[in-house]
Amino acid sequence: MPSWGRRIALFALLGLAACGSIEVHKATSTLDYLYPKGTPALPPQDVSLQVPVRVALAFAPGGNSYDSVLSEVERTALLERMAADMRTRDFVKGVDVIPSSYLTPGGGFDNLDQVAHAFGSDVAVLLSYDQSQFSDTTGWSITYWTVVGAYVVKGEENQTQTFLDAAVFDIKSRALLFRAAGTATSGSAATPVESMAVLHSESVAGFDAATTALIAQLNLALEEFGKQAAKGTVRGQGTPALAVSASEEYTGVAKFENGRYTGALGAESLLAAALLLLGAAGARRAARGRG
Repeated sequence: MPSWGRRIALFALLGLAACGSIEVHKATSTLDYLYPKGTPALPPQDVSLQVPVRVALAFAPGGNSYDSVLSEVERTALLERMAADMRTRDFVKGVDVIPSSYLTPGGGFDNLDQVAHAFGSDVAVLLSYDQSQFSDTTGWSITYWTVVGAYVVKGEENQTQTFLDAAVFDIKSRALLFRAAGTATSGSAATPVESMAVLHSESVAGFDAATTALIAQLNLALEEFGKQAAKGTVRGQGTPALAVSASEEYTGVAKFENGRYTGALGAESLLAAALLLLGAAGARRAARGRG
């Protein structure tokens, strides 16, 4: 699959060259990691999940060390913030923050399968980022490319723009379940960038704020996924079918007995309820078909 993200970013940067200077631009791409050059796109496969699920959470690796704008400690801290929110869900069995050393640039789904085998993961949440730090630039805009399309951000001079994208994949079927993005802007026209120390400080602050925004957007995307799951597909018409069942270890608030629910449903259990209801409906349809 072509490296669309890098191409679009390059075009955007060339367009900006005429109106100002760019201090720093660093990016990673989930597309480049999962679909390295020459890898054909995989056809959609139906998804079968069993709750509770175990989640692997990681930054998609960049093509070289220059892409690593954050240290491993800083990356882990941001991922742990996201993991803490995910662990509050009763349909999540556990969340493993995957060290960068476990992911190989361009490793594709084969590499992701290795991670899943090592950690027992069912679902992977892969983060990619694009951060630009500008100085003496006015009227600029830049386009980020995500797994589902383009995202255009406008800006002003002397700013740090941070874009974080999270793509949630079912590892076994290799299907994209849903995604979300968080953005943040720091700096102002009155505060020019004067040193690398300031650049790094603004960079870390940008990632911190973008992570906060991303967590909120992931929760919204999760709710939307639950609604779509009840209709029997991952993301609507033309996407893989979705079937969900409860394992014997599932002890969530949403109780599943003989295809029906008992007990109160809290807000955090709505997705589990929708998914399990879908699984029960699928089982009943299959039983009718055998009859």
